[in-house]
Formats: sequence, structure tokens, C-alpha cells
Amino acid sequence: MTGTTANGRIVVGVDGSETGAAALVWAVGEAETSGAELDVVTVWRHDVMLDDLSVGRTVEEARIAHRHELEALVTAALQHHAGVVARCAAPDGEPADILVERAKDATMLVVGSHGKGKLREVLAGSVSSACLRRATCPVVVIPPPARSPESPLGRRLAELA
Repeated sequence: MTGTTANGRIVVGVDGSETGAAALVWAVGEAETSGAELDVVTVWRHDVMLDDLSVGRTVEEARIAHRHELEALVTAALQHHAGVVARCAAPDGEPADILVERAKDATMLVVGSHGKGKLREVLAGSVSSACLRRATCPVVVIPPPARSPESPLGRRLAELA
């Protein structure tokens, strides 16, 4: 995707984690306020050790599963935000590389501070750290405390459940 809309484009990295969902919810609010469009991306690798949706699936079946999971999450997040335009993508590759590339001409990049998955739990924050170092646009990192039930973002996340 190239170019931006008149009001900008926000790239959001979503990986199935709680902070990924929090990043999406925060970005939906920002898009609603600013009029920006959302480019919601989940990056994955076909690897049965690191990616639960790859287990027992071909590459194409895993790609479809990732896309379906992302579209369901985005549909839920946009339920009360009809004016927000969002596009979903599920490319395979290295998350930080793809997010930084997609955000080249974006208004901002939004990611959660910690990912989901067996290895990602050990490498907590590696994607968000790489995005902070390499992105050419502002980067918003949503920390775990932001999703607490008593926070404004936490209340909005509860609506997704």
C-alpha cells in the first residue's frame, strides 16, 4: 500500500496478544478522532513450533486462518466505530521488518509492547523495540498496564470480550 489518505494512515501491528488487541483498540480511537485510515497487519511465519495457527495446516491454510482471525478482531473493534476505514493484511515474514516497511509513509505505527507465542514470550518487546529504532514515523507502544480494567483503554477492551 502506498500513499496516504487526506487525514493519514495508521499502521497497527496485531499478533493475537492482549497488548496487540489493546494497540488495535487505541488505534481505532485515534483513527476515529483524526479521520485516518487503519492498515491493520498481523505478521506470521509458517512454523509449527512458533505459530499455533500453522499446526496441522499448509502455508495457504495458515495464511487464511491468520487473515480470518485478524478480520474477526477488526470487525469486533470497529463495531461501534462505523466511520473508521480499516484494511487487513496477513503477510508472512519478520514482524518488525514488515511493520516498519508498511509504515514508511504512515502517520504513525502502533504496536503492543509484548507479543504472543512461545518464543515471543522470551523475546518480550523485541518487535516493539525494533520498530522504535527503525520506523520513520512516530511509533506508539501500548504497555500492558494500559489494558487494566480500570483504565479507559481497558474499558474499551472489555467491550471486545
